[in-house]
Amino acid sequence: MRRWLAGLGTAVAVIGVAWWVPGAEEPNFTSLFDGKSLTGWTREHTDRYVVRAGVIVNEGGTGWLRSAKSYKDFEFQAEYRVMKKGSDSGIMFRASAESMPKEPYWPAKSYQLQIIDAEGNFMLFGHGLPPPRFERRIDALQTATKNAQPWNRVRLKVVGSHAEAALNGVVVTTSEAIQAPEGYIGLQGENGHFEWRDLKIREFK
Repeated sequence: MRRWLAGLGTAVAVIGVAWWVPGAEEPNFTSLFDGKSLTGWTREHTDRYVVRAGVIVNEGGTGWLRSAKSYKDFEFQAEYRVMKKGSDSGIMFRASAESMPKEPYWPAKSYQLQIIDAEGNFMLFGHGLPPPRFERRIDALQTATKNAQPWNRVRLKVVGSHAEAALNGVVVTTSEAIQAPEGYIGLQGENGHFEWRDLKIREFK
């Protein structure tokens, strides 16, 4: 019995961490990238986002790429790969349409899930908003990083004040302190070199 319960506990723990299974059906997702153009996106203070060979390329410069639609409660997913060691980027969420008037021209108000080829990966920041308290599990980040392939899968789920981010199927960062109720999704440009593909989203009513 003890052995069975221990096995059950392990299974529950695994389910709690690996909340995405490769190849699993994911209904109700809408694609945000047609693989050919930036239709559905607006380049804010930057010309460094282009489409090449079926991926969105961000090479150098600052600014951000903003979704055409504003979202409240959602689950966003994408795949990215780092093309230059040490590159820095991020996913903006619940962002304002307005950008800062001076460089780096990011959203005047937004939250950011940092995507960086460094130790600060998957931290949460606030721009023009109080920095949210969050928990980032370093052990989970290390596991997800070890499992990394050239393309990394990121998932960001935001419902109410709750945010949850997973890397390569492993939940790394959680927060219960998201205050802005709604906003745009964006890809941040911060002088790095990234490629993005398979961007999609589903909304929760």
